[in-house]
Amino acid sequence: MKHLLLCLIIGLSWQISPAQIFIPTSMMPRAGDTLLTAVDNLPANIRSILSGRNQRWDFAMLEAPYSRSAVWRAAAKGNAAEVFKNATFTAPVDEHTEGYYRIQGNDLILVGAVGPDPLNLNRKSVMRYSPGLLERRYGLRYGDAFQADANLVLTLGENDIPSWFRKKLPVSPDSLRLRVSFDRQYDVDSYGRLIVPGGIFEVLREKRIEIIEMRLEVKVGRRRWQDISRSIKDRDLLRSRKNISYHFYSNETKEPVARVWMNASEKKVLKIEFKPRERENMVQNLANVKPDIYVSPNPAIASVRFEFYNLPPGTYRLSIFNIIGQEEWSKMYTINGNYAEQVDISQLKKGAYLYSLKDERGRTLSTKRLMVIRP
Repeated sequence: MKHLLLCLIIGLSWQISPAQIFIPTSMMPRAGDTLLTAVDNLPANIRSILSGRNQRWDFAMLEAPYSRSAVWRAAAKGNAAEVFKNATFTAPVDEHTEGYYRIQGNDLILVGAVGPDPLNLNRKSVMRYSPGLLERRYGLRYGDAFQADANLVLTLGENDIPSWFRKKLPVSPDSLRLRVSFDRQYDVDSYGRLIVPGGIFEVLREKRIEIIEMRLEVKVGRRRWQDISRSIKDRDLLRSRKNISYHFYSNETKEPVARVWMNASEKKVLKIEFKPRERENMVQNLANVKPDIYVSPNPAIASVRFEFYNLPPGTYRLSIFNIIGQEEWSKMYTINGNYAEQVDISQLKKGAYLYSLKDERGRTLSTKRLMVIRP
């Protein structure tokens, strides 16, 4: 009865026409805030992201194995506080990266970060953006449009250049310098009502287009820095990148209600970060998320979704074993970070199984139970 009443309330609220909203600066995160999000890395049920006035977007079917909490702290408490003295706050950008932010008028600016660089050349790099990278603008209204850019220069010494990357270079350098430019266009092109697992919200939607250009320079001996961008063997490493994303903001919550990443043609949704139901899933601090694998649904009937989280770059083998240890299914994956894939298990008989993930050295990272049922 309670479930029926809740569905009726949601249905009625979904039909009421949404009004334009305003995102005030009071919604900026502050030291002490904890922002709760979840990520669906395989949002198969989302087909299109319509734009315009009075839109209704239904993301209710999104799912994630756990929710993640990002704690905002004073910059002085960060691990790289001495490097980013002009920052006000520190908070995780993602599982691998610690960001440093400052407030400038109505803008939240990312002044720098510590984590993987754009080419994953070094496991952990200190990156300073000049000027800071505009992460979010407050005081937004429907129809707003603006542009911002930033640059990043990252220098690596001889011992910091990975051997796999050195093989792609036309020379053997003493030092390497990566120059990255970010050009972002922001367009508040829609407003309406959005439903996510965490509730129903009146939102403004900001479309963001980001163009990333990279150049590579080397220094050999006493010679000047040389630009080798056109002579590097793997040209795909330095190709221009176009990132398209949609950001849904509400004046009821400090975290974005949803962030949607699309492919360059805007025909496929790559992943969606969303506001989850509170206390529904296991909550982990974003900075402490350990490499792991999850499966859903469990028990399963015909197919399952395997989700790989926070894995270091490498090759992994996922296997499913029956209760006497015989391998029933396996597949190799090359993964860096998070990944999700739908797997057909209709060939498996009803019963209990184990799924196990091993790295390229054969070390078992995780083994868990999977139940297969049949109608």
